[in-house]
Amino acid sequence: MSIQFLGMIGHRLSSETIAPVGPIFDRDYIVRFAQTHEAAGFDRLLVGHWSDQPDGFLVTALAGLSTQKIHYLLAHRPGFVSPTLAARKFATLEHLLGGRLAVHIISGGNDAEQRR
Repeated sequence: MSIQFLGMIGHRLSSETIAPVGPIFDRDYIVRFAQTHEAAGFDRLLVGHWSDQPDGFLVTALAGLSTQKIHYLLAHRPGFVSPTLAARKFATLEHLLGGRLAVHIISGGNDAEQRR
């Protein structure tokens, strides 16, 4: 049985204790965050899904193109993107990242998100 270490990447600096700062899509932050996790030996980064935030496909693409080994787990909530378009986007991103993509199918995180 093996253990994998996962991190979670966002689109800009923020957390439960840090108010969001910087542009809504902070390229430097995304690249630096991904490279730091790769250098620290993480196996995978989760790219979450929020209906009111930048597209996770693009966050994953930017992070993935700035790293060599770390894998990505992209959260996807069915229903907003047609299944055939989502499949094409996943396949394209999988090729772009050289086989370092996995998909995490979700149903939503809280009541407010479910209503969107």
